Amino acid sequence: MSRMSFQIAAIIIFAATLFFIWDFSQRIVTNARIAQNEKQLEVQVARAEATHSALLARRQYVQSDAFIEDKVRTDWRWARENDTVVVTQKTPAPTPPPSAPQPTPLPLKPWWQDVLDFLFGP
Repeated sequence: MSRMSFQIAAIIIFAATLFFIWDFSQRIVTNARIAQNEKQLEVQVARAEATHSALLARRQYVQSDAFIEDKVRTDWRWARENDTVVVTQKTPAPTPPPSAPQPTPLPLKPWWQDVLDFLFGP
């Protein structure tokens, strides 16, 4: 083998090695992104399943007689037979005692009156 063909083969092998290293690193990065997206999607699926089960439980409760009775008793304030109904009344807040009258301040004189009193006396 001549020196020239050896150099060409070395360059080709070096270029192929660089390409394989670059490709391998890109695959690692892509796999990391896919794993991260998979975790995020699993969290979203878990939230959606929790919401779904809560909505199913709510639908079952709304279709029951207990919901109707609770709604009628709280919102419409209906009572059943033989229930004791207590009606609370609002009492007015106590009025504060009248305070002592405040002394009225003396009327203010115009500024020029103060100047005249200073110059010529009161």
